[in-house]
Amino acid sequence: MRTFEITEKEVAAAFREAESGEAKKILAALFCKEEMVKPTLDDYKTIRTYEDACKALGEPIFEDPNNLPNHIIALMKLETISRALWGRNFQPKPDGEGSKVYWYPWFALWTKKEVEDMNPEQRGALLSAFAIYGAFAGFGCLDAGGRSSSAHANFGFRLCQETEEKAKYFGQQFIELWAEYLKFNFTVGNRLK
Repeated sequence: MRTFEITEKEVAAAFREAESGEAKKILAALFCKEEMVKPTLDDYKTIRTYEDACKALGEPIFEDPNNLPNHIIALMKLETISRALWGRNFQPKPDGEGSKVYWYPWFALWTKKEVEDMNPEQRGALLSAFAIYGAFAGFGCLDAGGRSSSAHANFGFRLCQETEEKAKYFGQQFIELWAEYLKFNFTVGNRLK
């Protein structure tokens, strides 16, 4: 039998680079003390999966007896995760005066090459133009009014975080759930499965 020597620094680097929650769970089980990986509302990075969020919040894991659409279940899970990431002492409140900044999770589901390789119909499902009184479809929505252009994110406030760092973590750590929530009439690349 061979013995491998792995430093704490190497384990930490592997943990940061792991793309899926499952890979991070395996690394944590192999190399971390149980206390370090226990989900808690005091450290958002301990929330690595939907199940971790439920555990930290003391809520049961959602079982779907009604056969809801997958994107609805994914949204419900993202809302639970968002509350867990907020932590024990933070409760966001809408700010009509605009004095507070909240960050919407950010991520990329496709590479530039994958978008370029899409046929026009697939790309059309991904990006759309603005239609007033119409539906916002796809992930990108472009709008030009007056003399300037603008971009909009028309998704729920409940998914925002109070820091850019948390928003980035939320988007990237839970990329599979985001893909499930946002996809419409097209298939997400194999690397997310």
